[in-house]
Parts: sequence; structure tokens; C-alpha cells
Amino acid sequence: MKKIIIITGIMAILLTSLSCTREQPLPVRNLNIEFKLPENFRSDIKYANQEVVFTSTSATYKYTTNSDGMLVIPELIPDEYSISTSWKMTGTEYKELITDGELVEDKATVVLKAGIGRKKLFTKEDIELVLDKLVLKSLLISKVYYTGTKDNANKNYIVDAYVEIYNNSDDTVYIDGKYLALAESMSPPAYPAKDHPDYIYARQICKFPGEGNDNPVAPGKSIVIAAKNARDHRTSASTSIDLSDADFEVKEADGMGNPDVKALPILSNSLTIKFFNLMTGGGNAVFIFETNEDILSWPQYYAPGKTSGERFRRVPVSVVLDGVECLKNNASTGPDINLKRFQTIVDAGFAYTNATSGYTHESIERKVSSVEGNRFILKDVNNSTEDFVITLDPTPRKYDKPELLN
Repeated sequence: MKKIIIITGIMAILLTSLSCTREQPLPVRNLNIEFKLPENFRSDIKYANQEVVFTSTSATYKYTTNSDGMLVIPELIPDEYSISTSWKMTGTEYKELITDGELVEDKATVVLKAGIGRKKLFTKEDIELVLDKLVLKSLLISKVYYTGTKDNANKNYIVDAYVEIYNNSDDTVYIDGKYLALAESMSPPAYPAKDHPDYIYARQICKFPGEGNDNPVAPGKSIVIAAKNARDHRTSASTSIDLSDADFEVKEADGMGNPDVKALPILSNSLTIKFFNLMTGGGNAVFIFETNEDILSWPQYYAPGKTSGERFRRVPVSVVLDGVECLKNNASTGPDINLKRFQTIVDAGFAYTNATSGYTHESIERKVSSVEGNRFILKDVNNSTEDFVITLDPTPRKYDKPELLN
């Protein structure tokens, strides 16, 4: 019995010793993290004096990068960590740090961010984190209604299409001089994004009128563009909408169509169509862009292998402010991602309607991220699959729909 007691005591001491060893592991020493800035940053710019957060299940640690843009940690408790960092600046500040002439609004918010999740750090290693750039845009395409509906005689009704653009920023933005455009929609695609990383080929481009401060869009407000006809369509189709108070109507000149609504003329057109040619079944790749160049000097191209028919004007991806890819939905296979005209930097995902040919009054609308007082902050992760939902209530300027708030 005494031998058993002695052995038991020795085992208890050993287990206690092992337990203490596990609870007090040796620290990881001289951990180095290098942060790689986007390629268009000046060579003298470093990721200096920026906070880096290490988070484990038991603790959070905050560090600051040195003047060379490196993070050097003398000692770190071994564990599994999530690592995150971000650098926020204005569009004006961003343009002072880069080498190219990337067009970014002065009031935009630009965020550089990098992160890594569930990183096991039990021994010394050198880590490189590549910083991604995110431009938090002020103007967003918030609604695209193109499916049409049935009129009161149960016939196809297709003249009530519209696009809505929302100011998601804290400041008033002027739409003057900016462009609303539609990418080519041939089948098969003439210029799919996967084969053309730097350009979008547009079939229609409209230019907003104004000299710089004529058409303000207040924070949390939007402008509605009637694609064909700015009138109250409910008189002809009860399931349609009222566009009589639209801000713009796509037409050649003021006084035409609805004389009370400003004209949004088509500046570049692949055909002779006088309206914004949203297709009832999709696809409709809609985008807004801004440039100081004469867009009519940009080259136009026929579809590959053709020498006649539609010609598409080539728009640099670098000037795009926002884009929403609305793919056609096929009854048997669903939307085909190979039909995307937008590059990932413009829209990493896509939206689509349930209907395959339209006439269902379905609208593609941007979700609400949060509500601040009476103002809606719309979701924008640059991915229409995540940012947009389908609604059967295509009412313009309405953002308190349950499907948008969920």
C-alpha cells in the first residue's frame, strides 16, 4: 500500500509539471511581417505607423508598423491568430500617393486592407501580407428594373424600365458630366470579361447634363432615370410604377417625351435606338463612369469576325465608378457566369431575375446595410450576388422593403 501511495504521488508531480510546461510555452521571438502596397503606389510610400491587430480565442494584441512599413514583434505568445490591418484615406489623399492617373472622386473613401485568418504561430517565421484596395464609392447603382410587366389587358408591357443611382456618402455629389452606360449584350458575348481584363465594350453611353453643380444628389438621396418613358405607367398596367417624377428621361432633348423631365441624351449608340435599351430577360450590364476625355475619340469595334452591324465603344475599366451585372436566367441551367461582361474589379458577382423572359415586374435592388436615423446606408462589397436581391415591388426610391432590410 505504501508503494502504491508513493508511485501515485510521483505521477501527480509529473503530471503537474507537464501541465505547467504546456501552460507556459516559449514565446515566438522576432516575428516579422512585411506589407506589400498596391503596385500603383509610389516607391517612397511605406505602410508606416499603421495598427495591426492579432486576435486569438483568449486575447487581442495591437501593434504598430515601423517607419519602414514593417511590423517587428520581439515576443509573441504562441497561439492561433487572426491578423488584420487597414489604412483609410480620402480620394484626394490617395491620389497623392500613387503614380498613375487613376480616377477617384476626391470625397471617396479609399481603404487598404489585409488580413489572414486562423494562422498558427508557434515558431518564428516571416510573413508577407498583400494589401487590397477598396474604393468606397459615393454613387452606387441601387435599382435596375428591366423585366416589364403585363398591362391591364394582360399583354406584355415593356416601356416602364428605369435605373436608379444612389448617393451612399456623407456629402452632396453632383451627377453633372458623368456617364450611364450599357455593355454589349450579344449572344454569345462579343467581348466577355474573361478575355478582356482592361476594357468594357459599351453598346450605349448616355451623358448627364450640367456644368458641374447643376444636378446635386444629397446624401441618402437618389436620382431616377426613365429608360423609355417618364410617365405614370400604372394607368396602363396596374402592377407597374409611377415614373412621372423621374429626374431624367433618356431622350434626345428637353421638351420631348415628358416635357417636365430633363433629357438624358445618348452620346454613343451601337444602333439607332433612341431609348436606354434594357432587355426584359437580361443580360444587362449597367455601369456609371467618369472621365475628362472626349469619349467619342475612344475606338469602336465590331464583334470579332464581323465587318458590319453593331459597333461597341471601348471604355477603360479604370474610369468606372460602379457597375451591376444582370445576367440572363436560363430555365434549365440558370445564369451563365461565362456571359459576364464585367471584370471582377467592377462587379465580382452578378444579379439576375427569376423570370427567363421578363414581364414579371421583378426588380434588382441593392440591400440596405444599416439605417442611420432616417438615412439608409446601402450594401456595397463590389459583388452583386451579395449586394442585390430580387423584389416584386419595383417602386423607385423605396428602401424600407423587408427584402432589402434582411
